[in-house]
Amino acid sequence: MALLVQIVFGWPAILASLALSGLGILLRRPALLVAGTVCCLGFALYLLTWPMWPLRLTALALPFLHLGGAAAVKRGRALVAGLLLLPHVGAAVFLAVVMACYKNHTS
Repeated sequence: MALLVQIVFGWPAILASLALSGLGILLRRPALLVAGTVCCLGFALYLLTWPMWPLRLTALALPFLHLGGAAAVKRGRALVAGLLLLPHVGAAVFLAVVMACYKNHTS
């Protein structure tokens, strides 16, 4: 059970959603961005548990930004779709930095 939780809410889901969405933009396939949306739901739910309001706001927006990216790809606006994924990338980088600092602090 713990492994399933790590897969749905952890780095596999974060990286899978970014990879699927990135491929969707590169290949001009909106369906891949929709699949990336499904993968990012666990990460978005996890971010909702953080006490910082910017992360909570980002968490609420993530699925809609992915769907907006799918709509942009469908209309031929790959650059707009890529820009809509930047908050997801930023949240993932922020989480990685926080986890690295926490790991270094506890060691």
